[in-house]
Amino acid sequence: MELSIQSFNKELIARKEQSLESHLIEVMEDGISILRKNLKEEFSEGKEKILRAGFFFHDAGKSEISIQKALYEEKKPPISHTHLSVIFFYSWLCDFLKKDLYELLQDEQLRIISFSILSHHSVPHRELENNIFSQILNKKITIAKEIFEILNRHDFTILEETFLDTYKKFIEGYKENVYEFRFNSILTPNLRKFFSFYYNALVKSDWYSAMGIEIPSVKPAFEIIDPKDFLMLDKSEFHKYIYEKKEFKENILLELPTGFGKTFLGLGYALKTKRSKIFYTLPVTTIIEDVYENSLKKYIDENQLEWYTSKYLVLKSLKKGDLEETEYLEARYFEKPIIVTTLDQLLFAFLGVDRYPLKVASLYNSCIILDEPQLYSPLMLFLFSEFLKDYKDDLNIIIMTATLPDFLKEKVKEFFVEPFDQDITKKVFARFNRVYIDTSYLGFAILNPDLRDLLSQGKKVAFIFNTVEKAQNFYKSLPEDFPKYLFHARYIYKDRINKLMELKNRLNKEPIVVISTQAIEAGVNVSFDVMFRELAPLDSIIQSAGRVNRFNENQQVCPVFIFGCEDDYLPYKKEQLKITKEILMNLKINSELDLFNSLREYWGKIENYLCSDREKANKLYEAVKKLSPFSINLEEERINLRDTYFKISVIPIRFYDKIKKLFEKYNSCERKNFWEKKKILAEIESYMVEVPFWEKVGDRNFKDYLQSDEKIQFINLKYDPDLGLLPEEEKSFFLI
Repeated sequence: MELSIQSFNKELIARKEQSLESHLIEVMEDGISILRKNLKEEFSEGKEKILRAGFFFHDAGKSEISIQKALYEEKKPPISHTHLSVIFFYSWLCDFLKKDLYELLQDEQLRIISFSILSHHSVPHRELENNIFSQILNKKITIAKEIFEILNRHDFTILEETFLDTYKKFIEGYKENVYEFRFNSILTPNLRKFFSFYYNALVKSDWYSAMGIEIPSVKPAFEIIDPKDFLMLDKSEFHKYIYEKKEFKENILLELPTGFGKTFLGLGYALKTKRSKIFYTLPVTTIIEDVYENSLKKYIDENQLEWYTSKYLVLKSLKKGDLEETEYLEARYFEKPIIVTTLDQLLFAFLGVDRYPLKVASLYNSCIILDEPQLYSPLMLFLFSEFLKDYKDDLNIIIMTATLPDFLKEKVKEFFVEPFDQDITKKVFARFNRVYIDTSYLGFAILNPDLRDLLSQGKKVAFIFNTVEKAQNFYKSLPEDFPKYLFHARYIYKDRINKLMELKNRLNKEPIVVISTQAIEAGVNVSFDVMFRELAPLDSIIQSAGRVNRFNENQQVCPVFIFGCEDDYLPYKKEQLKITKEILMNLKINSELDLFNSLREYWGKIENYLCSDREKANKLYEAVKKLSPFSINLEEERINLRDTYFKISVIPIRFYDKIKKLFEKYNSCERKNFWEKKKILAEIESYMVEVPFWEKVGDRNFKDYLQSDEKIQFINLKYDPDLGLLPEEEKSFFLI
């Protein structure tokens, strides 16, 4: 624990070609600017001085001489600098406020600033303090005398004896496990908000200074576009309502038929809340880029718009080629005014996953558009309703759905208004009569419809199966020269990237048979004339039916044939299919109001099976409150909030040699070249496909075909660019 102060006799640097002094100034000025903008308040002179000090001192610990030598040689420093930066900060506070260290450690806001300094290079998890401070407990530390001259020049003077005394107290405090030195506080919602804003401002100003670029100026979302540019006043009473209202303070719930043009209704509402950011959430990643490219980009400049999922880097790299690091960071941490994403991403922020303050800071003063929420798992919806209690004053929400499950409506009713009563909503559904449900194939697993006759009539036909294997087998059973197209999610990302665009192109050209899975259900803006749908939960069937006669292009009502039986229920629960079958057998459709009512009946009957999800969501919510401000130290990809099989990303074994070369290239990159290594990992990931770990493949499970090399999971199953990952062992490749 020996500490000394001596001259370094060189300029102190933050990194090669950037002086430490200039970096500290940049981060202080940019950090306070970001913080002031987010908190929307003017600070007293004394408070602003302390807030500025936190930003300024964040890298003061880099003045330790062994760290400086490593930075000059472009090597990894032997110790972290952030614990020393915290000690610098508290040393200055002792002199500035003329208070004792132990008294300062009781101040929650000062603890938040110091924890932000400590964790600004890390996930802010519970073990961080101990991990970092343990590095210096038994080491000789030498501070460059030049740092005190820098601090004095910028009016952050610290007496050397104060620093030596504060350092000694910190080391003794940690060695003796004195309570005051442990950040064990549980934050109130307001303090968590302050931590999110401060950490966010510090980390982002630090990043942009290190990259040598200015922090981008972000316009408030409501200044980007006028809703009157895209809303059609006379399309419906719903459109007229959004169009004519000047501003929304309330959260609203709209129940609307599929294909009603909800995208722009939601956007119009969001703009009129006057919130700084808009999050358009969709339930399926397949359609996020589609909505971004083919709807929103028609009216919004792409500099003001972005989409993001956990697969952003690999998918964007495949489409764009070389991707700038700033573009990735701006997407991942919601820097653009309008973001298209999934509810999963928002829940990760609420739950405190990974570096959550970088996302949460953008959620404050935002508007969330929740499109088709019934397609999320009940667990996700219960979780969202729990966190709504804490964030209700800081954001607006619009829910748009064909029908909101009663269990969710009951949970959120105090936060929302329904601008139209049920009579008006029912009249809107009653106007539509685009499909009918035919149960004549129910109970039959094998279908033999006269497809050539349907195609000769110019029909576009869809077959929707519950599993990828069934879809693949049916596709293979059709003649090779048949106009057919297979669409599901079990392709490597490199092949999957353009599948939706190819599907739309084929549908625009000719009569065709499309074979798919649930991947086509939610929000995929395509339309068929005839559909054959395997028995599934009723909400899933109705979503699939929403892809039939979607644009009312057929004057005749179009059929949706239901086949299969409840005994072949995977990947769903048997009870879901049993209830669905009972409802379908008694269903008479005169208009889509009958589908609306039947779905309400379905939600009512399955509610008893959701008790465990409700309890689980509440326990998660309470656990996060007890953990705050600490994060869940897991990558997003490792957390599954959906009520599905546990999935893992694997690479088909046929790509082993290619991946081996990419991994060699990755290992040859220098440690400091973080972004190049990240891009190589994205290229490796482009060969990945998601598989359910426990699902059956013949008489075995997917997990039984896994092989590991270089920490990458390969799967010893055949892969075909047209068919995707096949349930057949690849016998020509074996890892030793």
